Amino acid sequence: MADRIGDWAGKAFQEIHPNNPLNKLNDSDRKALWALLMAYAYASRAKRGERTNAFLKELDSMSKTVADAAKLGTRLKSKVFEGTSSEALRPFTAGFDDLPVRLIEFSKTLGEALNSFGKQGHKAKIFANQSLVQASEFVLAKTGQHYDEHLAELFQAIGNRPEELELSGDAIRKKREHLKESYPVLYANALKRAKSEYES
Repeated sequence: MADRIGDWAGKAFQEIHPNNPLNKLNDSDRKALWALLMAYAYASRAKRGERTNAFLKELDSMSKTVADAAKLGTRLKSKVFEGTSSEALRPFTAGFDDLPVRLIEFSKTLGEALNSFGKQGHKAKIFANQSLVQASEFVLAKTGQHYDEHLAELFQAIGNRPEELELSGDAIRKKREHLKESYPVLYANALKRAKSEYES
């Protein structure tokens, strides 16, 4: 299998311009970079791996439920605990006065944790982008520069990638900056994995 990966990576590198600085990478680094780009291509497909897709759908479903809990807490507070009939309901609501605030706090706390994987409806995209950002950071660790345009050229040379997946250096830079600004924990993980791959 390792030889086949080397062949596939070698074929992709043969397709890029001879002056592409990524050509200076050794065979081991080429295979690692090819694998990261393939992971991005795989995760970006319309039909992703079932397990990954099911996991991300479950996270999205939980995010929605948790967001709904905050909305319910707000409605309970305004309609039941502070509404026009709140005094008449007091015998039934006594002891539950903190329920709306607790629901809102619960939603905020768990919502922040769940959304660290990506906002609702965007988790699959953010998950896919992590591999691309890791590839970009791997190039930086190996060469001293991101070389996003050259990384984009290599990505276009990879076989078995979805045809609709077109990448430019600018798109890679924007995805990296977006992950860094909006999802710092995920960016830190991608950076850590890139450095660990660099050291291996």
